[in-house]
Amino acid sequence: MEDFATTGKMLRGALSMLGAELLRAKSLVAQEQATLLAAGLELLQAGLLVHDDIMDHDELRRGKPTLHMRIGDHLRVQNLEMDAKDGLRAAEAEGICVGDLFFFLAWKALSALPASVSSLVAHEHALVTLAQMRDVEFGYDAQNPSLESVLEMYTLKTARYTVALPLRAGALLSYSSNSASHADTSVFKDLHAALDSYGEAMGLVFQLRDDRLGLFGDELELGKPVGSDIKEGKKTPYILSLLPKLSQEERTSLYSFFGTPSITPEHVAWLRSKVIAHGVDEEMRALSEGFTAQALSSLHILSSIPEVNLDAIETLRDFVAYSSARSR
Repeated sequence: MEDFATTGKMLRGALSMLGAELLRAKSLVAQEQATLLAAGLELLQAGLLVHDDIMDHDELRRGKPTLHMRIGDHLRVQNLEMDAKDGLRAAEAEGICVGDLFFFLAWKALSALPASVSSLVAHEHALVTLAQMRDVEFGYDAQNPSLESVLEMYTLKTARYTVALPLRAGALLSYSSNSASHADTSVFKDLHAALDSYGEAMGLVFQLRDDRLGLFGDELELGKPVGSDIKEGKKTPYILSLLPKLSQEERTSLYSFFGTPSITPEHVAWLRSKVIAHGVDEEMRALSEGFTAQALSSLHILSSIPEVNLDAIETLRDFVAYSSARSR
């Protein structure tokens, strides 16, 4: 569990610490609480990933077997007579329990924080769960969702809890611990709104980049097979934008392997060529650039708030550049 939780980007923990720096968390108690918040968010993320890998039937994450696959290997070593089907069912059941254990460890850390912070974390993760249910529904629905519906689902499933929540929770923690700031609640309201706007925009940039890397990325850098979204039949903005542009023959070719476990590198290469030839890659780039512009505009608002730490703003600006060009 420790290896699984600490080998990723640890983005949410880092952003929550940065959120606390926005209002210059000074006291030792505030700094200790910021560390608990960061740990709690990373443990929640680990639990969500364990469950997500089981739902998506993924076998690799970050270049290593997913946690339920590691459990399956361990179970088979313990019981050499266990057949593959029973082994997988047992591993998935144990994996669900491990995901739950991550959640309870997370709440042990988060329960030490002010109620306003832990309540915010709980509320946003409830939205994540609802959005995940909608994502599953999209996958099984014979009808394709609209691009707007998928972006709305991305906002709740990824954008808010990946970027907006950690920044807002860290800033709220710092605000709550700084008695002097209680005299002017309008400062935090302005900060809250700007962080929401920045976080949602950057979360969508991050997710759109994930979608592109799932098609055009390098497997060694990604740590998982390119084309896994295609195998799972994920209706990403790339797919939804491409479908209306395909001929009937091309659409038939796509549906011959989309959402099937038999996808090959040749299938991925074919889809890449269509995404480029039909201008979808440029469309998605323009969409991402629009969200990037929103994030930069929000940073401009943040930098105009006198109480905000400008060094932290510059780090958030660096995050914009990183998110738009990352390769894993």
